[in-house]
Amino acid sequence: MRKAISSISNPLIKETYDLHSKKYRTERSAFIVEGTRCVEEALASGWEIENIFYDESVNSARTRETAEKAEKEGVAVFAVTPEVMKKLSDTETPQGILATVRRSSVDLTGFTDREDGLILIVDEIRDPGNLGTIIRTADAAGITAVVLLAGCADLYAPKTVRATMGSLFHLPLVVNQDKEELITWCRKNDWQIVASSLSGADSIYEFAQPKRCALILGNEASGVSSPLLAAADHKVFVPMRGTAESLNVAVAAGIILFEFLRAGLVTKNKGVL
Repeated sequence: MRKAISSISNPLIKETYDLHSKKYRTERSAFIVEGTRCVEEALASGWEIENIFYDESVNSARTRETAEKAEKEGVAVFAVTPEVMKKLSDTETPQGILATVRRSSVDLTGFTDREDGLILIVDEIRDPGNLGTIIRTADAAGITAVVLLAGCADLYAPKTVRATMGSLFHLPLVVNQDKEELITWCRKNDWQIVASSLSGADSIYEFAQPKRCALILGNEASGVSSPLLAAADHKVFVPMRGTAESLNVAVAAGIILFEFLRAGLVTKNKGVL
């Protein structure tokens, strides 16, 4: 029988609420996934789900079916009141379901022996919405993996998770990667470093893409950091006809990734190694 929780003072609710803090997400190696679609994607991905909280007063057959599916798969599902859901939620209008999920990531060694591929590297992307959108776009383009360098927004923060729309469960993700170690790994394993840049760069529409491509997108304000630009084998830019000074980094990611896809570099994502 499904257990009910009606108090925001319940120890499990307090413990779950703490996951809004990066400190506790790191200590417990867990994070919150909110919304029907994101919980569905978590269930389908094979990531370890700790608990699901479901507001039974929400009139949504899809949400109810998601909770029921989780129970059939052995996940603990708790029936909570709207007040409790509001406490746990990071949104103004909760969808009525959220889960706590164990973190999962890979490291660069999983890609050492690949003959080809496109790894997207994000360099100090600070905005959770931009980071989540980039990961969602990378998933749509079917790239090999996404590497988050140290200094990026927290992948597991509620706003980032929500912006990925569940795509973080479908891509190999390397988190908190050191820049110098990345450069060394690329050099050792013959992955060509391609950095986005507004100066000294080739148009993405004229660029001869390498078979092993490590594409770097930089910080919203300052672009790719100096050590990575210095290490780059190639630099690329997106030509613009208008008067805008620059593109939003998530928009630029979409344009570049899908140009690479059109040109035949990107192959279907083979999943987490």
